[in-house]
Amino acid sequence: MKRSFRTLSCALLLGACVVGAPSASLANKGAQSPYDTIYVVLKDTYLRTAPEANAAKKYPLAKGTEGVVMRWCRNEFSFRDWAYGSLSQRRKMLQSRVCEVQVNGKIGFVDAKYLDLM
Repeated sequence: MKRSFRTLSCALLLGACVVGAPSASLANKGAQSPYDTIYVVLKDTYLRTAPEANAAKKYPLAKGTEGVVMRWCRNEFSFRDWAYGSLSQRRKMLQSRVCEVQVNGKIGFVDAKYLDLM
């Protein structure tokens, strides 16, 4: 009885360890969402007051600025395509969107084509 209980306990613990550890395939997928990803600015640009291209400039964004966090975008991303897409596919998705972002305590809109994944 003691031996079978000990065996069962070890099996349950081992199972918990295996279930709790991320698989290599999951670890290599990267962020599950574009909103869980941190970005860097690729080219000098500005945060705008609204999504429209002609909206007033609010705050300069210098090339190389890191830590840009997306709050929301239009058009919305396909989360499935993002999660399972390659780096080049993710970059392509950024080309056609305008996003509200937060960087250095400032919030505004920017064309996502000026952002790259860190």
